[in-house]
Amino acid sequence: MTFPRQVPGVPLRSPVHELTTDVIYAEADGVPLRYDHYRPLGVTGAVPAVVFVHGGGWMRGDPSQAAGNALHLARRGIGTIAISYRLAPAHHFPAALDDVRRGLRWVRAHAGELGVDADRLALVGLSAGAHLVMLAHLARELPELSPALPPELRDVSEAVRAVVAHYGPYDLGRRRADMVDAFLGPRVEDPAWPRLASPIAHAAHATAPVLLIHGTGDEVVSWHESERMHAALEAAGKSSELLLLEGAPHAFQVNWRGEANQRANAAMDAFFDRHLVAPA
Repeated sequence: MTFPRQVPGVPLRSPVHELTTDVIYAEADGVPLRYDHYRPLGVTGAVPAVVFVHGGGWMRGDPSQAAGNALHLARRGIGTIAISYRLAPAHHFPAALDDVRRGLRWVRAHAGELGVDADRLALVGLSAGAHLVMLAHLARELPELSPALPPELRDVSEAVRAVVAHYGPYDLGRRRADMVDAFLGPRVEDPAWPRLASPIAHAAHATAPVLLIHGTGDEVVSWHESERMHAALEAAGKSSELLLLEGAPHAFQVNWRGEANQRANAAMDAFFDRHLVAPA
């Protein structure tokens, strides 16, 4: 089966990585759930890894978006499993969230065959994917968001060592937009529904350190979303760091040699050195 790839031509192998693309590991509502796996080379034993969630307004995008971050992390001996999820408007909240949580559990349950350390996992997301990784981390304590899971994954932990969220929307009740409406579906008019889908409302449930990265030139998602998410985490006594990149636009990683991306990578590297790379 062939899937569209937003970032074509990513090399399958280099001196630092080996890439396997579009591996189907499950199905939901007839939609294949798949992943790209970037395995770092030149390292021995089980490696720390990130579960990467792509952006695209919850309506488009695919795991190939991970390429830039994943190749960077492979040079540091960190693996990446970039997962897909069901897209709006065909599938409404919480379908995408359920798929992210299922993917995280699947990675932990299959850590041995993936060559990753189940006790050294992090979540990384871009834009809508940043919203999903934040909510996936926080929703574990919300019974009304318990995902439908196959029996073999129901007792698998969703705990992670760190969360990195790039330019995400975290308060879906703050302003109406077509993409938010498409994601939330027909229950969008119920004020409780956008609140349930908003990570900012559940900051007190964070257990892992969080790094929020956002450009102040973002015209798609205001950088104040990350500022407010950071403030909510700090107010709840949680570990949160905020990196604001002066003038950087949405999806600044497109210019992978640019100063914004270099600063974001440096911050992520330092964050993972503190919270992910060292054995538990």
